[in-house]
Amino acid sequence: MKNRILPIFIVLITAFQLSAQDRAFTNVYQSNTLPAGVKDLEYQVRWNTRRTNFYNSFKHRLEFEVGLGKNIQTSLYLNLNSKSKFDEQSKSIVQESGIGFSSEIKWKLSDPSLNKLGSALYAEVGGDGEEWEFEFKLILDKQAGKHLFALNLVEEIEMETELENDKINYKMEYPVRIDFGYMYSCNKHIGLGIEAKNFNDIAADEGWESSLLFLGPVLNFHSDGWFINLSCMPQIRNLRMTDEFPLDMDLLEHERFETRILLSFNI
Repeated sequence: MKNRILPIFIVLITAFQLSAQDRAFTNVYQSNTLPAGVKDLEYQVRWNTRRTNFYNSFKHRLEFEVGLGKNIQTSLYLNLNSKSKFDEQSKSIVQESGIGFSSEIKWKLSDPSLNKLGSALYAEVGGDGEEWEFEFKLILDKQAGKHLFALNLVEEIEMETELENDKINYKMEYPVRIDFGYMYSCNKHIGLGIEAKNFNDIAADEGWESSLLFLGPVLNFHSDGWFINLSCMPQIRNLRMTDEFPLDMDLLEHERFETRILLSFNI
């Protein structure tokens, strides 16, 4: 009897820990959702740097997240963006800033510990008045003892408003992303792993322009009611060199380094 109870107890504890800690990575999402009525407050900052010319950008996201029950959770974001870059026309450093909002919903279909594979559907909409983004994810993950694997298949729709010849034009892009994460639980508080991102630039006019690979380490530290994640993902290579982006790296539209910090508290 004891031999039967112990595995059941371990599974229940693992499932509880997964539901209490929503994120193990900074970029890759997992399928688990918050229980009904449980609320989290999350802060994320992303620092992107190193283009062909001088470039630094900071993207801050403050998120209120709540579990709705029936394996569904939703979130509201306040987004603050700022960037400093070299302007070719004025030959000077210019600064830009903006504020926007976004909202997401996630629906868990299967559990990564109790089922053979965890899965979830995710949708997010956001904008700042000039740009609008729609993002859809298929989330797959698996918890096997101390090993966590997660895969996200992502489709985005981006619409940017541009003024050209005194007329308003809408520039459409449809980037496709594949995100992968692996984490090993060193102990009950610390996890170490890697995150990889394959970002494919697809524009309405130019088509498939590039396929960029980002790869780097990720650290997760969690305790009762809170966690913090840190990652650094340098651009490794352009896997699809075209006339638009003929080099093995794209440092015109994307950065050499991306660093993220994610801090979350249960409220």
